[in-house]
Amino acid sequence: MVENKLYIVSQNRDYFLSHSREYITLKNSSVKKISKNIKKDNSIINIFLYDDDKNKLYGYYKIDFNNKKQLDENYTNISISDNYERRRGIYYQLEDKYSDFSVYEIDNKTFSKLKDRLIVLNDNISQTFFSCSIENNIFKYQAIETYPSLYVVEYEKRFDDKAYESIYKEYIRLLKYSNSENNSIERYIELGSYLMNMLIPEKDFREHLLDGFRIVYLHLDNGTYSIPWDILSYDGKFISENIIFSYTNASNMLYHNKRSNNAKIKMAVISIPNDDIVYDKDEIDIILSLQNNIKNIEIDLYRKEHSYFEFIKILESYDIVHIITHGYKDGIKLSEDYILNSVTALENPPKVIFINACNMEEIDNKLTKSLLSSGVGTVISGIGSLGDGMYMDFINSFYNNLLHKHARINTAQAYYFAYVEVREFYKGFIRYRFNGVPVYV
Repeated sequence: MVENKLYIVSQNRDYFLSHSREYITLKNSSVKKISKNIKKDNSIINIFLYDDDKNKLYGYYKIDFNNKKQLDENYTNISISDNYERRRGIYYQLEDKYSDFSVYEIDNKTFSKLKDRLIVLNDNISQTFFSCSIENNIFKYQAIETYPSLYVVEYEKRFDDKAYESIYKEYIRLLKYSNSENNSIERYIELGSYLMNMLIPEKDFREHLLDGFRIVYLHLDNGTYSIPWDILSYDGKFISENIIFSYTNASNMLYHNKRSNNAKIKMAVISIPNDDIVYDKDEIDIILSLQNNIKNIEIDLYRKEHSYFEFIKILESYDIVHIITHGYKDGIKLSEDYILNSVTALENPPKVIFINACNMEEIDNKLTKSLLSSGVGTVISGIGSLGDGMYMDFINSFYNNLLHKHARINTAQAYYFAYVEVREFYKGFIRYRFNGVPVYV
């Protein structure tokens, strides 16, 4: 079988497809160049349309070089077919700068990465609600998928507590042993494979779960909350490459934003001074630099210790709150003599909170749950020991995707895109969790 060529076609947005025409306009020189490389039995090539001014890709398409008409001495119209029912646009930081009316061949790896991002932006993202519990050494779960089709599965089995305790102890040892997963990633995957067999042994549901990108909303009791769902693996890969596990609770599943839709987004960066957090200034600079490339946003910096009431006032005054501090088993540090473990109801909760602190997954740390219960849409939180300055590229990618002025991306999509962009460097395991529901800012 002859493989189709893969290209990016760059031209002004005014020349992109409209409802009244199914063609694109290319330079004659570009058409001749591609025609020379196309085999006679394969005149179809796959393309992305790229807007150079906005650094944005629109859909992915097929063009037929057998069906073209020269417009004038400079340009040719070529028939095009849409590979999606809806034409979607994404922002993507391309390494090369493409100029108008030109065609550029790209490799299969880059094409697949861009295509995957467009799939995630498609409306047809599966949503699975997964509830599980452990009672009297019996593990029970129920999974209900409500979109795009109804799928229900229930399972009950005896839970091998000693086997799980051994897996969990090794997982905790790895989290505490090193901030870099490069030397221990195979062990994480091995543990994740054991867990996968233990928690989801039935083949049909496993295959369904791994069929395409989906969000799995986890509803956990005290016995299952500590399970490291993030490292579940299958066939040598973390299943988080296709799945976002959302650590959520029922109170915010029907999320409703009470904030008015102001033209300007308000963001606060809270950094609690610590002698052993030396890269907080670099992290702050990364976030502040976003103002040059993203939506109309106002960023305020609070680099000082806080009381409970000062902290709550900030939460109720902003759309996004980014927190840099130390995390402990029972909460996060707001000052030398105050550890915040939970918050009460917020009258005007932010849409997004990013807590860049350690140990937020601990069962005694109820802060994330309380923030969701108080009305926050999405909370991104840390796992285990976070190396100082270790994951700044993830943070930078998350906010660049979420807030880019030409993007319409929710928090789950931005989280997943950030994961995809940095997973190769971290071998597929990122020490952050997605909590709550996808929201737009």
